[in-house]
Amino acid sequence: AAYVNVPVYRAFHEWMGRSDVLGEHWERWDAGDRAASLDAMPDTVVDDLLVHGSPDECRTHIDRYVAAGITTPVLSIVPLAGVDVDDAIRDLAPGRNR
Repeated sequence: AAYVNVPVYRAFHEWMGRSDVLGEHWERWDAGDRAASLDAMPDTVVDDLLVHGSPDECRTHIDRYVAAGITTPVLSIVPLAGVDVDDAIRDLAPGRNR
């Protein structure tokens, strides 16, 4: 969530027309209330920006990019508690049995 507050990224999201959905988040962030700003981050923005979920859900999302013409999806695995990055890479590999 912090990235959407960096001036260049904030300007990008404004340009993308996300001011209405991110306005409350930005107001709380600018007021210094980081916890409240995170609460105000809309799920729709997260869904628009990140591939997240179970391995099956992530592969389905990535498959939509490929179906739309992306020939080389590039992934950046975010290490979260309880998630082994090596396992995540294997789980998301092309041709992985579902």
